[in-house]
Amino acid sequence: MKEQTIYSYKLLYRFRWRLIGYLAQIVSLFALLAGASYVLLIPYHQLIVSLAVIVLIPILHFIVFRFYAYVTSSPLKPTPDTLVSPWWGAGTAYPISLSFFRGAETSVCIGSLLVPAGLFVWLPLSYGVALAVGAVVLTLPRFLALLASIRQPKNARVKYEIRSIAFLLTDL
Repeated sequence: MKEQTIYSYKLLYRFRWRLIGYLAQIVSLFALLAGASYVLLIPYHQLIVSLAVIVLIPILHFIVFRFYAYVTSSPLKPTPDTLVSPWWGAGTAYPISLSFFRGAETSVCIGSLLVPAGLFVWLPLSYGVALAVGAVVLTLPRFLALLASIRQPKNARVKYEIRSIAFLLTDL
């Protein structure tokens, strides 16, 4: 027997992050690193080696999202498949309100850009640049999904999926 729910939802819009999104991130990452290498006179190969520091950014996304959920006392049930999504563990088992989505995504976007900016002065230049560029590039899916949420009605719900975010409207 299929699992039944009390509410049924109408799909308003689905923001997808597919292969083209990942390719755009990779291209923009290397293009921004090349530009930073040219402007700051840092050898490009040194910046490529410094990219090892960007593994901290998904962890930062996860921590800031969970911290926002804790501060707002939102009972979120994380799903394991979202740990490898472009939203880095921000998924929930059930749809969330649009206001919570906007607050959480805004907090994650701002937090994931401010922390590397704060660490920039403490790190060697190549690592600071790699962390800053990586933070900007890895925040793109969140920022674009946040922009897509502007067109949605205020009573919409948001469902995190593996490679997409669905904006839903209940029929009640």
